[in-house]
Parts: sequence; structure tokens; C-alpha cells
Amino acid sequence: MLSRVKQILSVELYEVTCLWNTGEVRAIDLQSIIATSKPQSQISKLQDAAVFNQVKTDGRTLYWDDLLVMIDYDGSRRPAPLDLDPDVLYQQSRLVGRA
Repeated sequence: MLSRVKQILSVELYEVTCLWNTGEVRAIDLQSIIATSKPQSQISKLQDAAVFNQVKTDGRTLYWDDLLVMIDYDGSRRPAPLDLDPDVLYQQSRLVGRA
């Protein structure tokens, strides 16, 4: 079974606690990912608590709206979400309970 984020239960600075499709409640500490990102990377924007707290889920992973800029086929620039690989999130999370 592929592990996917079903619901965000709580958000604290750099840590998101989620209900996963496995029935587990797991906390994901994103501080190390954010801290080791390059200053010019879009992930470094998550250092801002107001930005970090805007985290969402689509029933699969965690994402933040409009943190990336994509260049479309016609050359126009469009805002895009920053999302993280759910398998990596699961591997880096810690079990805190069961639903």
C-alpha cells in the first residue's frame, strides 16, 4: 500500500501531524529539510511561519499554493504549488498514534 496523507490534524512551526491512509497518526518534522535547502530555493520560503502554516493536503501529500513559478508551453509564467513526495514524508515522519 502506498502511504498517503488523508488529513492534516495539527500544524506547529515546521511540524505537521497527519492522519495517513494506513490509519496511523504521524508527525512530520520539516525543519531539517527547510534548514538544508539552498537560500534561493522555493523551499526556503517555508522558513516564514506565516507561509508554513498555509500547508494543505490534497488527500495524497502536503502542499503550499503558489510558491513555485512554472513556465508554460507558450512561455507565460504561472503560479504553481510546492508539493512534497508523500513517500519521503512518510519515511521522515514518526508514529504518534493510531486513528
